[in-house]
Amino acid sequence: MTMLLRRIKSSVLVAALSVGTAMSMSAPASAQFGAQAGFADSFRPEFLDRDMPLFVEILKLEDWQRPIVEVLLQDYMVSYEAGVEEVKNRMRGLQSRIGNARPDAVMEMILEPLAVWDTERAELGRSFLNNVRAQLTPSQIDRWPRFERTLRREKELPKGELMGESVDLFTLVRTLRFPYEIEEAIDPIVVEYELALDEALAVRTAKIDSLQDKIKDAMAAMDFEAGLSATDQIMSTRVQVRRIQDEFVVRIAEALPGEFNERFRDAALAEGYPRAFRPTPIPRLLESIRTLPDLTDGQRAQLDEIEVEFDLRLANIEMRIVEAFRIHEPGEARVKVQRMIDRRNGKKVERVQSEADRIVAEKTDLVDETRRRILAVLTPEQTGALPGNSRPRDGAGGPAGGSPGGIRSEKIRTLAPGKDHPARPRFKSPDELSKNRDRGVGAQGISPSGSKDGKQDRGSD
Repeated sequence: MTMLLRRIKSSVLVAALSVGTAMSMSAPASAQFGAQAGFADSFRPEFLDRDMPLFVEILKLEDWQRPIVEVLLQDYMVSYEAGVEEVKNRMRGLQSRIGNARPDAVMEMILEPLAVWDTERAELGRSFLNNVRAQLTPSQIDRWPRFERTLRREKELPKGELMGESVDLFTLVRTLRFPYEIEEAIDPIVVEYELALDEALAVRTAKIDSLQDKIKDAMAAMDFEAGLSATDQIMSTRVQVRRIQDEFVVRIAEALPGEFNERFRDAALAEGYPRAFRPTPIPRLLESIRTLPDLTDGQRAQLDEIEVEFDLRLANIEMRIVEAFRIHEPGEARVKVQRMIDRRNGKKVERVQSEADRIVAEKTDLVDETRRRILAVLTPEQTGALPGNSRPRDGAGGPAGGSPGGIRSEKIRTLAPGKDHPARPRFKSPDELSKNRDRGVGAQGISPSGSKDGKQDRGSD
């Protein structure tokens, strides 16, 4: 346990000194608490140049106001960068004081300047927004609540940790560009979603802020149970944000007619649960096969039947993956940390596959099975005519990669031009080819699985 504590204290200091890499701590438990303690946010400005269009669009800034807000934003960023540099300098000064100090004392030394800076950076943000508001007209101030909601959605929504927590349905509706009359019809539900999501995000942010000191105290004392208790409370607010998202995916989809219903639902689920809806190579493979000139009507009918069955089974599996994430993901962080602690304490810890991963493996198996069924419909000649699977020519061994004479592209690489010669190809030696094959490196192209480089896309990790 002593060795673990030493690793944690050194890794926290290194992480804190590395802007943008504060979550690269070597100990998973420390990383779990550090994420909730706001290490990453401590070194990330709340407002950036790219936020100017938001101020202009939502607040309807006049031409004379824009330069003023831009100057205020630049002043904020300069002050923020100066504050970050001061914190980093203070932390560098700690390196000479750490020595053989107790782990809890070291953690207190590291966290103290971060706590001071957290207060200062929060005040910088408040001061900047107050200065912006002071430049507004009465009609623009009336838009301030909407601006705050938009700002919160822009800044806080990407901080989600659960599948389905960070999807922005408000933006998605605009991105899909529904006809004007349809957008008008669903606008009341979208507004209701905006308000409900804003409330849930505000609760999540307030809970995280209220538990900062407890989490940092737990880190300083190496009290994993106290840290996990605090993160469990935060997790409950994350689950609530995701519940709002899932609820309004259904409600907005139900309010949309016909094809727009399915289009929105598919896009929302794919964006919210990307691991469940990663594309498979099957559509691409079928598209390639259907271009074969000698494909018979009977073969086309078999392929159509296989495709229909695949789509039905795939849809079922993907929704089971979504449900597995909804049920099991909130508790997985605590389980992982507890397993790490048990392992460090010398307990035997068996590797456990999550329910979502188990169903993802089913999706992979379905893709493999369907690919074999599709290729079984084809003749050997048709299979050989597929991209990336051409037949050998001119006596060259193995499948050709489309190079003249059946030479696989893996056998050639280009030498850079020299003083006395232009760029030119060089044939790889047998040893190089052997090493490439051992590493799985082959000819580039599209395989019958529909993947690049001759590697099969497993459909999902």
